[in-house]
Order: sequence, then structure tokens, then C-alpha cells
Amino acid sequence: MKDTRMLQPHRLAELMAARIFHDLGSPMASITAILPQATDPAAHAILMETAAELRARMKLFSAAFGSGDDLAWHELGTLLQGAPMAHRVRFEMPQLNETLTAGRARLMLSIALLAAEALPRGGVVRITQDAAGWVTFLPEGRDAAWSPTLAELVAGGEIEEALAAGPRRVLAPWAIAQAEAEGMELSFALGMGISVAPLRLGPAG
Repeated sequence: MKDTRMLQPHRLAELMAARIFHDLGSPMASITAILPQATDPAAHAILMETAAELRARMKLFSAAFGSGDDLAWHELGTLLQGAPMAHRVRFEMPQLNETLTAGRARLMLSIALLAAEALPRGGVVRITQDAAGWVTFLPEGRDAAWSPTLAELVAGGEIEEALAAGPRRVLAPWAIAQAEAEGMELSFALGMGISVAPLRLGPAG
């Protein structure tokens, strides 16, 4: 999928900011609500747990949506423990001795979050890489389904229309933009006899 579609960077940035604020809002609201009772041991324990969750999420978002640093594969798995859906989704990462550039790590994390969104009832996201360097993302779980916005974009849909879907669906155009910046393309591996098609990432061509 060679992407020649017009990207609206300012609109994408606005939607990403709204999405990040929303995903950070839940733990922040919990901390605010329980802070007055923080002297109670039980409340203090909940406060510390929620604060740790918030820190983990902020680290993940910094790598997935910010400038970030080069990362090893195992570091991606550690960061994904801060995903908003981490309480119900497990990520299986390849055990590779490879360092990813900041841009490639940002792309991998973004797609992993998209795969987790495909699991509304929880499950596992299996991430593998073949000998040719193609990476496959497969969400497995009850009612698993890729975002329709992602499916439309991978099929060649307009980014402008995807952005019109608002913050809830903004991860799809964000991932497409990151793939294009890295000279990569996304495609679905169809006809494999499974309910949800794996999403493949490889060199654009």
C-alpha cells in the first residue's frame, strides 16, 4: 500500500492531543478523587497503584507519540504494560536481539495499541517477525475485530475521512503516518482461515 494521500498534520496533532488527554484522564481523576483520603492505608495503597499506572502510561505515550529513544524489542513489551487496556490484553513480543530506532519503535508501539483496541473483551496480541523483516500483529480474543477506520485506510481510504472520525479512531491515521515516515506499509494477510486477519508491516514497494 503506497500512501500518497494528503495528511493534515495540524488536525492529526489536535486529535492525538485529545486522545492522550482522554487516556490519561482516568487515572488522574482517580488520584484526584482519592487524594483526600490518602492517610487511610487502603486508600494510600490504591493511590500508589494508580500513580504507578499513570507513570507507566506516560512513559508509553512518550515513546509512542513523542520523539522517544532507540529501544530494544524487550523494552517495547515493558512499555506496553502501561497501555490503557493492559488490564485485559497481554502482548507477546518476539525475543530478538535488535535495537529499533525511535521512529520504528514509535511505529511498533502504535500498531500494538491498535491491535489491543481490536480486543474489546480482552485477549492477547501476538507480534512476530519473519526472516525477511516483516512484522505481523495478530489480536486473538472474543469479538476481536480491527478498527474499521484502519481497515479503510489500509484499503486506500482517505486520511481526511479517517480524521473526521475524531479522537476515538485517531490511532489508525497516526499509525499510517508513522509507517509512511519510516518507508513502511501496512497490509492484511487474508485467506489464512482465521477469524481476524493478521496485520503485516514491511517495506513499502
